[in-house]
Amino acid sequence: YEEPGHGDHRAVLQLAKTESFKALLNADGTRFEQRELAEWMEDWRDHLEALAEDGAILPLSNAVAAIRRITIGTTAETTSEEQTFSNRRSAMAEVEAKHKDTLPAFLKFTCEPYQGLKERTFTVRLSLITGEKPRISARIVRLETAEEEMAKELEDQLRTGFEDTEVRTFVGDFSLGT
Repeated sequence: YEEPGHGDHRAVLQLAKTESFKALLNADGTRFEQRELAEWMEDWRDHLEALAEDGAILPLSNAVAAIRRITIGTTAETTSEEQTFSNRRSAMAEVEAKHKDTLPAFLKFTCEPYQGLKERTFTVRLSLITGEKPRISARIVRLETAEEEMAKELEDQLRTGFEDTEVRTFVGDFSLGT
C-alpha cells in the first residue's frame, strides 16, 4: 500500500469520572490532619469500610473516633560513658502512637469509577506520620492495576456489537509520524 490509511479515522474518548472516584483520587497521596481524614471518612461513609492491620473489619464510627483520638508519646534515653582517653554518648528516642481504639490500617472504598463501568473496590493504605502534629497518609494500593482493568473493561464494551466486523481498538496514546 502506498497510502495505508491507518490513522485516517481516529476518536478520543474521555470518560467522565464519578464524584466519588474524584474524591478517592484526590485523597491518594494526601497527608491528612486528623480532623481532615475523620471528616473525609464521614463524608464518604456510604462508600467506606475500615480494616485493622490484621484485616478485621472495624465499625466505621470506631475507626473515625480512633483517627480523632491519637496520642503521640515520646521516650528519650541518653547513655554517657567517660574513660581516660575517650568518651561516648548515645541517645535514642522512641516515638509511639497510642490510641484507645484500633486505628484503621486500610480503607476499602467502593464506587463506580467512571459512568458506565462496573462498581469496584479500591484499597487505601493509611500510614501514621508522627511529629508535633500527627498526620495520616493515604495511598491507593495498586492503582495502576485497577486502571489497566478498567481500560480492558472499556475495550470489551467498545467491541460489543462488532463481533462480525474487523474492528481494531487501541487503548493508550498514538500519534502519526510526520
